[in-house]
Amino acid sequence: MYRQLGRIALKSGEAVQAGVVQGPDLDWAERVETLLGHKGPSWCWGNEQVLRTQTGLDAFFYLLHRDGDPFANVMTIEYCGVGLLGHVYTRPTDRRQGAAMQLMACLIEHFRQRGGQALFLGTGYDTPPYHIYRVNGFTGVEPASGYMAYYSTSKDEFDTAYFAPGSTAIEPVGWLHWPVSIPLFLGAFPGVVRGAGLGLWGRRSTEGPLLPLLQDGLERGESGLPPRALALVQQETRAVVGWAMWSDHLLWPDACLVDLYCHPAFWEAGAALLQALEIPASHACLAYCDAGLHPKATALTAAGFRCSTTLNQRVAADRAQTGWVDVEGWEKFAVEAAQC
Repeated sequence: MYRQLGRIALKSGEAVQAGVVQGPDLDWAERVETLLGHKGPSWCWGNEQVLRTQTGLDAFFYLLHRDGDPFANVMTIEYCGVGLLGHVYTRPTDRRQGAAMQLMACLIEHFRQRGGQALFLGTGYDTPPYHIYRVNGFTGVEPASGYMAYYSTSKDEFDTAYFAPGSTAIEPVGWLHWPVSIPLFLGAFPGVVRGAGLGLWGRRSTEGPLLPLLQDGLERGESGLPPRALALVQQETRAVVGWAMWSDHLLWPDACLVDLYCHPAFWEAGAALLQALEIPASHACLAYCDAGLHPKATALTAAGFRCSTTLNQRVAADRAQTGWVDVEGWEKFAVEAAQC
């Protein structure tokens, strides 16, 4: 569905049309895909999915165009008022005309009108795009980080309401978890080892890493295989409050790398989340945990893992590298691995 947002003037004085395409929209799909065709394979696949199929997500592509020919874009992917912002792009011949700034203003106003709660993005720290986002209300999630957040109210109000205590359910990871997993993984919560299998160390977004996993999940489902990742979801707010996943270990043959991470108020469900994960029979299951993160250690122990080693000062505590964290290696062997 296309919605006209009006005409705007570029710095050159040219008046162009602003509009928003809400996916799926087969009429606009090819034009948007062509504009963003320089993106990598995972991103192009994701764009194709939200523009051409029913994913259940609210996918908005904010465009500037001339008679239906788009030359600038900003995208948001949302669910229940929480989402990611990305694909900020203007064709090279139309740059330095204020296109991105004007599109951002349209997007933020539309987001607030729709009752949006929070948006998250990733960019280069202290770069020109970083400052464009900052002018539009985004703030860095931590010092020296290019990850930024926008809240319609405030971070504290959002976190309190979004991660409120409530009933939870374990769900196979799918499209609806893509945008709403970001607040958990970018949050200022204990634990640096958050998703080793996805390269999520410290406060990093699931925006990019989740796309190949979603594609893999669809292919596994079509083949009748169980999912590799599960989400613990707060049923009222739909927040992802816990995460469990397995992947083939990159270093060791016949071994699975097992990830587990939860919001601090929901660690008590960590063991059940881990035990619900169907891991293929392997010689060993390996997991990693911040030394001293007792709730995670408790969940791993309940699932049959044991701590076997400590790797000293293995990962930075934050993006600014103000300190280093010891990481424990946990393992579960042979018969137990097929049951964890």
